[in-house]
Amino acid sequence: MNFEDNDMPLTGFLENVAGVLEANQARSVRIRDSYINAGIDLLNEERLNHVTIPDLAKLCGCSVGSFYTRFKDKEAYFRALRVTTIHACNMEIDRRVSVDALITLGPKKGLEELVDLMSDLFTSRYRGVLRESLLRILEPDDPWAPMRDSARGIMSNYHLAFENAFEGYMPKEARRRLSFCFQMIVGVLQNDLVNDYHVFSTKDKSLRNGLREAVLNYMNFGGR
Repeated sequence: MNFEDNDMPLTGFLENVAGVLEANQARSVRIRDSYINAGIDLLNEERLNHVTIPDLAKLCGCSVGSFYTRFKDKEAYFRALRVTTIHACNMEIDRRVSVDALITLGPKKGLEELVDLMSDLFTSRYRGVLRESLLRILEPDDPWAPMRDSARGIMSNYHLAFENAFEGYMPKEARRRLSFCFQMIVGVLQNDLVNDYHVFSTKDKSLRNGLREAVLNYMNFGGR
């Protein structure tokens, strides 16, 4: 299943999302999924508060009533978008940076893969949902919390795979430095997510290449 696949099956992880109403029949599931896919793409162009239910219904070729038989309200709908996004991101994370995958890559390529993975996540079709979640980080339900959980999982994998892999660094220092690499990568990409006007950009390879250089130099791979 491709990370960017619009036809990714959504059944199996939306059933317990608050405000997402039960969909059993194939047609009902298909309509629900069309709303979710439409919202994922639309948030790349608009903030959630500018998206109306009639606009969503029209985009999906459905009635407004069809929305409310699948989602309690727009906040429940946003929760569905977030859960779908984190599910897709976690599948990509598991595929590319499991402990076994990282050991196979080795430390240098593993660091490059960390930059590439996070850059790919932040520039994927889920970018708009990630941006909306980040901009609402201070709300009581903290939409960014699942992303932090995924980040902890990534770091745990890197610590397990590479804590003994860097010449000159004891395991504790290697873990600390790997954590800083991740903090730097995510911090830069988050800034780009909401302030997309800098010289280095995710619109081309410049930001990705700059992050690779910074991370490799910090872990003493510069020139090697």
